[in-house]
Amino acid sequence: MSAFSRLWYRAPLWRLCLYLIVPFVALTFVFPPAYLTRRLPRMAQIATAIHHRLGMQDTPADADQAGGGNPGDGVVTMMPMTDRLTKAIPFAGRILPLPAGVWHPIINVIEGPHGEVLENVLVRVQGHIVTGLIVASGTTQPVSAAANPAMDMECHDDRNYMSHISASHPPVTECWLTRLVDPASISHMNVIASRLKEEGIVLPPVLLRANWINTTPAADDSLNAETVTIYLNPVNANETKILRSPDFWTKEALAQQPAANDFVKRMNTWMAGWAPVLHDGFNSDMLASSEEQRARLSLDPAAPRPGEANPLD
Repeated sequence: MSAFSRLWYRAPLWRLCLYLIVPFVALTFVFPPAYLTRRLPRMAQIATAIHHRLGMQDTPADADQAGGGNPGDGVVTMMPMTDRLTKAIPFAGRILPLPAGVWHPIINVIEGPHGEVLENVLVRVQGHIVTGLIVASGTTQPVSAAANPAMDMECHDDRNYMSHISASHPPVTECWLTRLVDPASISHMNVIASRLKEEGIVLPPVLLRANWINTTPAADDSLNAETVTIYLNPVNANETKILRSPDFWTKEALAQQPAANDFVKRMNTWMAGWAPVLHDGFNSDMLASSEEQRARLSLDPAAPRPGEANPLD
């Protein structure tokens, strides 16, 4: 056995670090930040070649797709929706834990004048109906702290079913919340709806939103941030399938709708347990919980039931 081989087998921690680093390095070549492609034009060519080989399509992000801002601020990459993602994925140099079930990528977006923000959109499907949608947005380098007030407003909104602001990780600002959402207001919905329609997949008339927001101060009045928004389908079960109008799911109407109220309570309980897992992923510290714990905590109330078909499989 060579000296290198002996070092490899005697250094399991080093090997573990290598296993964790390699996916992020690969992701950088697939989705390089704009500031890197400007400094290293060859990297943009490599990324384009990889996208073509994987069947992905790159298009400039318009103002609507990018959630506002100037046209050309970002690039939308259409992802192969047949890809199957489970448990967790690398995201913005960190780890994004995934709720239960199989998730399929729809689009990735690189935004900002220097490519500071990466956004991933994933979908979970059962019987040609969306059971869950994830829109995750994370900084790949510090951004202006001016973005923080909008996050604070979300956490204190009276329309939330429930919200929780964590004081256990100062100076980090962390909160999670749940509420009803208008599907038309979801970021990039024009692109999402078009991709789902192509696959014969139906968006439900009602979606509930669970948000997790985390910001960490950086130098020069800037911050690192991540927002994970999980949209759940509450009308895909016998108990709630007749409650197909958002009017049944407003905060004020829940007292008159026991089935809707029960679903919201279960969503609140689930998000309270899932938020710490998202926190660990933000810090790339998945060893803080066991795989068994994460599997149990990942079971949101809209998770597909075992044995039911997924049209993208």
